[in-house]
Amino acid sequence: MPPGADIEPWPPPGRREEIDTRLDAVRARLQELRERDPGGVRGRAVGERVESARHHATEAHAAAVEVLASAVEAFRHAAQAHERAASVHERAGAKGIGDLHEHEQRAALHRAAAAADWQRAERAQSLLAGSERARSSRRTAARDGIDLLGTP
Repeated sequence: MPPGADIEPWPPPGRREEIDTRLDAVRARLQELRERDPGGVRGRAVGERVESARHHATEAHAAAVEVLASAVEAFRHAAQAHERAASVHERAGAKGIGDLHEHEQRAALHRAAAAADWQRAERAQSLLAGSERARSSRRTAARDGIDLLGTP
């Protein structure tokens, strides 16, 4: 990373456009499937469709939890790597190896990148914890016979 460069933007340039393009494609495909009605979804009983939706939601939630857990781990590893790189630059500068000012700049950049990664890890961890609390609330409601979706 060149001296004075900012921490990389989140999401990277162009990524938002990629996401929007992919979402548009998914929406178009969903509309196409709704129009075709494969498998006679409209003909199925409401309870059957609700149960199917719950099953898919459970699978999607499990996948999201797995992704969040992986993100937490990845951000923590990245932060640790930046901290190690900063330490290397600090030691090299202290020993008089290379340009002291450049080592100080690079160490500061790595420390800033580490701090950003620690924040990202904390945010992903809080989302993960929030997801677990919501799941616990749903289980408690189901145990108590409360339908949070308001289905008949």
